[in-house]
Amino acid sequence: MRNLIALTVLLALAGISCTPTESSIDTVTLPSPDSPLVAIRLMFDAGSVHDPAGKEGLAALTALMVGEAGTAQREYSDLVDLLYPMAAAIDVNTDREVTVISGEIHREKLDEYTELLHEVVLEPGFRESDFTRNKEQLKTYLTTTLRASNDELLGLECLQQVLFAGHPYEHASEGTVAGLDAINLDDVRDFYRQRFTQESLMLGVAGGYPDGFLDSLLEAFSSLPPGGAETVELPEPPAIEGRNFTLVEKPTGSVGIHFGYPLPVNRADPDYFPLMVANSFLGEHRTFHGRLMQQLRGKRGLNYGDYSYIEHYYLPPFTNTPTPNVPRRQQYFSVWVRPVVPNTAHFALRNAIYEVERLIELGMSQEEFELTRDYLLNYSKLWAQTLPDRLGFLMDSRFYGSGYFIDEIDEELKGLTLDRVNAAIESYIQADDFQAVLVTDDAAAVEAYLKDDQPSPMPYNAPPEPEVAEEDKKIEGLPVGADGFTTVAVDSMFQGGS
Repeated sequence: MRNLIALTVLLALAGISCTPTESSIDTVTLPSPDSPLVAIRLMFDAGSVHDPAGKEGLAALTALMVGEAGTAQREYSDLVDLLYPMAAAIDVNTDREVTVISGEIHREKLDEYTELLHEVVLEPGFRESDFTRNKEQLKTYLTTTLRASNDELLGLECLQQVLFAGHPYEHASEGTVAGLDAINLDDVRDFYRQRFTQESLMLGVAGGYPDGFLDSLLEAFSSLPPGGAETVELPEPPAIEGRNFTLVEKPTGSVGIHFGYPLPVNRADPDYFPLMVANSFLGEHRTFHGRLMQQLRGKRGLNYGDYSYIEHYYLPPFTNTPTPNVPRRQQYFSVWVRPVVPNTAHFALRNAIYEVERLIELGMSQEEFELTRDYLLNYSKLWAQTLPDRLGFLMDSRFYGSGYFIDEIDEELKGLTLDRVNAAIESYIQADDFQAVLVTDDAAAVEAYLKDDQPSPMPYNAPPEPEVAEEDKKIEGLPVGADGFTTVAVDSMFQGGS
């Protein structure tokens, strides 16, 4: 993990401690002496980018074998029984870049909890029964949750795979079916030794922990192997030319739509914050603030929600605000049109493209800029209401080499100008070259009407407002201009192998 002296000084001035120690473990602390709770987060450089070719899913499976499995001393069921009366858990999550093991505990139970946490992280049992269970859990997520029961996550994961084809980000963090089948327990043991090391660890602690607690954690986790495997170098994502469509065919009564392209900006980039304002204006997640939501759902009743993003948004169907500790060095812009009924899908796609093109053409007005900036200044404070979230965002800031994210939003947006926002729109937002994923039960029909590119009037149950009807005339004939199609059977998704 990154050791950034400038960030340490900056956060110290803000009253946030990033404690330097003699250990090679990177530490982030957020003391809150009056809090009865303590949050602990261990973020390892052990994401799916580290999966060996042909064994996709090894990082995620290893993480589960640490965080959701027995230890050398006890079975997993016994561990759960000990955690239950503490009202506590040990959570684990693996994304493209990192694995996070985390928990929150009342300080009266801190000693008991951390003793179990040490045991879990430092003494994994690597039992065959846990291995079989966790492998099946990951395969079930790929074959049942993604393929069968959640069209929204299916489309989002497929979009990432076509955006990052041939790239370390390509496969799902959970791996592939073939990759998981190829993994054995020795692979898990080797990956644990290689990636769960001192130099791969960022240790975060927040809340009302006692004096000396951090030192005791460092002493315990310093028994991890020293050193760490090399950082995976990320190539540039593949270039996109034209508007390309991947049609995922599966039995479903709706059509889910995602489209986007790689974005050369992350939170460490000065242009992130003007883009953040522009994106909020276009499609703030799970709010009616964005034009996509106002226009597609509010005025036309097309679906439940319509949003846009300038970075990967973790589990969007189930989360309302950004999730900490899923950081990525490379990001992407995307638009998410939650599933629509099939006879409105063509119009909904055009409507979403229309809103992106409108933003490019018109930019934002001064009034729109001020309203959106002020909205974000207040709304972003809600993203870090809990102790674990505040700690998580602080650790992400260390990952990106920036100041504390929530404070940076406040500082950057207060000094932002409309010209910078519109310049960022002009530089980074486009609708000419993208990958689109549509989940549908009739890929042939969707491909036919997109190729034909004939007008697609919006079918209303009742007449819309006159201004909406007038705008619809522009949208229904907007050229989609599809440049390429690929149809994929849902049963082949996430399969892997040759």
